[in-house]
Amino acid sequence: MDQLEHLDKRRHIMKFSDVAPAKELIEELLWKAWKVTPSKNNFMPYQVNVLGPDKQAEKISVWNKSKKNKKRTNEEQIPGSEFNEFEEWDDKDGTNIYFDHLTSAPYLLVITQRVEMGNQMYQKNVREGDYYEQMHAEALPSIARGTSVEVGMFAANLTSFAIEAGIDASTILCFPADIKEWGDLPWVEHPVLLLMSLGNCEESRREFMARTNQVMHELDLKPEPESVINWV
Repeated sequence: MDQLEHLDKRRHIMKFSDVAPAKELIEELLWKAWKVTPSKNNFMPYQVNVLGPDKQAEKISVWNKSKKNKKRTNEEQIPGSEFNEFEEWDDKDGTNIYFDHLTSAPYLLVITQRVEMGNQMYQKNVREGDYYEQMHAEALPSIARGTSVEVGMFAANLTSFAIEAGIDASTILCFPADIKEWGDLPWVEHPVLLLMSLGNCEESRREFMARTNQVMHELDLKPEPESVINWV
């Protein structure tokens, strides 16, 4: 199997199976992704917080945050829409079935920024007068873009290793950016950059759409390569 065929097996998961992969396997996949993912100045200024099968309450909390973020986005971007008639958050509103993988996933990763003091070489550089944003909490917003690129590479590498091991992985960016909204999860100390779910697929998004709405399934395609790749 070549690399294209391997990576083309990636699919977004609608719902995960109740059968959880072994913790040891997930630990191995995470280590492999850590091993091969590069980072500017070797800082890796992000934290991969892993919620295992025993953290269902925390997963439901994350799911609720994604729901509320989606509802708020609709209210703000579609003035006068039906969403505006609700004055307060309600779990019955803003529900998106495509978020269900967050609660059905045996393993949910909440990837956040973090402060990193650097290896001995960079600590030596600091003593000699250098400055690195990764070492300062107040500077994290200024490097969020670069850190997000690194997190994307980590997620892509983890997905590839997961596919190789017969594990499915999905990512999602629909969640609140304001750290204050994560106060019920004390281990979230800095802004969240990505959510990623891991497990065994029960039904993929494409399978769900083909089963429930064939028309939408046929219309839901990515742009053609000519729209994305531009030779100048």
